[in-house]
Amino acid sequence: MSRRTENILISVEQEHAINMLNGIKTAELRRRPLRIRPGTRVWIYSKLPRGHIELVAVAHQVVAASPSSLWKRYSSRIAITYCEFQKYCAGAEVACVILLRQIEPLQPGLCLAAIRKISKDFQPPQFFKRLTADGAELHGLMASNGARKKQSLSS
Repeated sequence: MSRRTENILISVEQEHAINMLNGIKTAELRRRPLRIRPGTRVWIYSKLPRGHIELVAVAHQVVAASPSSLWKRYSSRIAITYCEFQKYCAGAEVACVILLRQIEPLQPGLCLAAIRKISKDFQPPQFFKRLTADGAELHGLMASNGARKKQSLSS
């Protein structure tokens, strides 16, 4: 029995999206545990002022643990300073990292206005958003990603 690929959308600061694209950031830190399966497609929204869904990756693994344990194991992949890490995780007993692989740019990315044409009530997620197979957002993202892949195959 095959499982349908899950899709989620997360929001990150623009500097983190750039670091992901450059291979510097391969682990995304979250203050709360995230319940997704390995193989989940992770669409990445770069927050305003950029305001674009511009990357897609695959969740290789999700690790929930104490912040100190996550820092010891994944600090080189999180791509933030220890001070930033402590501030972000303050008060959290358990946090998690999404270990990302196959991080690719969307060419073109989808700007906030274009996303809202597809789904008029779209709001970038604070934590994460599951994208449903029949949802307008996922259809728009898949179309954008499919067009990019067709271009790269014909080049």
